[in-house]
Amino acid sequence: MAKVTKLCYGGEAANTYVYGEEGGPCLIFDLGHNANHCVEEYCRKHHSSILGLFLTHGHFDHILGINDLEFPQKFPIFLSPYDERCLADGKFNGSVDLMGQGISIDPKFSFYPVEDQDEIKIGPFLVKVIETPFHTSGSVCFLLEEDKTLFSGDTLFHNGIGRFDLPGAEPRAMEASLRKLAALDEDITVYPGHGPKTTIGDEKRRNPYLRSVL
Repeated sequence: MAKVTKLCYGGEAANTYVYGEEGGPCLIFDLGHNANHCVEEYCRKHHSSILGLFLTHGHFDHILGINDLEFPQKFPIFLSPYDERCLADGKFNGSVDLMGQGISIDPKFSFYPVEDQDEIKIGPFLVKVIETPFHTSGSVCFLLEEDKTLFSGDTLFHNGIGRFDLPGAEPRAMEASLRKLAALDEDITVYPGHGPKTTIGDEKRRNPYLRSVL
């Protein structure tokens, strides 16, 4: 089973996760902070290479570290096309409402679109995309079935879910999105965008939002 390391730098940044076996290639999930290339340096120390960056959605606290990535771009960055507007528009990435100023991503970086049920084979990893809109229109979760590991972004937290009152949210899609997660195996470990890890089974038993769709 590949190791999951949570890199959390506090402040406005969401959880960043590095996934892979020590000494082997790795993947990054969300990148809210990367000052002084700290995430890249961690990966260089513990892994042979970075194969890709997967973004669960386009809110500023999950993407701002992209601006500090080394360029030319060395690996693909995956994002739902429904959240592409977040890259250049502070209204949709939440920075206007939550920080009082619009922040954007440098247009020199390129992004690869993902869609529901895509299976992305990248090195030794197979990443399945689950579209879960409501927190944003382009929110997705990334499932690595072999390791029973789910990166849920702000779709599902320990005993909670992400807010759905910011520009670009789709609250009417919440029930259908949560039902997709409730249908997953209960022993899947969930790594959310904020807070501690959990499991699908624990959330089905204790999370009022997930319980409401059963």
